[in-house]
Amino acid sequence: MSKITTIAFDYGGVLAYRINDSYLRHMAGAAGAPPERFAEALWRHRNGYDAGDLDAGTYWRMVVSEATGSDAVAGTAAGETIEVLKQLDSFAWATMNPGMMRWLSTLQQEGYRRVLISNMAAETYDMIIKNSLWLPRMERVILSGWLRVNKPDREIFLEAARQMEVDPGQMLFIDDLDHNVAGAQAAGLQSLQFSDAATLAAALKEQYPQIPRRGLEC
Repeated sequence: MSKITTIAFDYGGVLAYRINDSYLRHMAGAAGAPPERFAEALWRHRNGYDAGDLDAGTYWRMVVSEATGSDAVAGTAAGETIEVLKQLDSFAWATMNPGMMRWLSTLQQEGYRRVLISNMAAETYDMIIKNSLWLPRMERVILSGWLRVNKPDREIFLEAARQMEVDPGQMLFIDDLDHNVAGAQAAGLQSLQFSDAATLAAALKEQYPQIPRRGLEC
């Protein structure tokens, strides 16, 4: 097993908390749609949005149209609805996990390299990450919306290794979704599935005791 020099992070569900039901209900209310239908439409088309195949306006019009069962998503009122949905969506993904923020600082201090690998639309990045206080702690950002390829495709992981100029086996990737963890492993990275900071600390202690864990637990 190669020595880990680089820690690669997913964003939503790892560094930041995932969108929750409260936000989804408010977004559905803004769209005038039943919450369950809205959530289904939001996730059904999200891969296309995150990969850059759909721009923000097209994506949200598709979500609203499908969730409401109406094709009449046009005009000033509809434009305002889309703006509200974009804003709520950005707020929903912007609550950071404090343990992960502290650990990110620890890794920087201890000389570990750091890279973000996220399925995210370029416009979402501009709204919630581009000017964030923690972003300077990352050496690189690998974004599906820029590459036009989503995790778990192996190419996004190999691109991260190329940009960081490290062997894939020297990277430890952390993601909350099992298929992304498997995709990273298929590309030659080492990986751990994330649930919470304390569980990650325990997994590191068992499998990667050389990696500092300071900050993951209070």
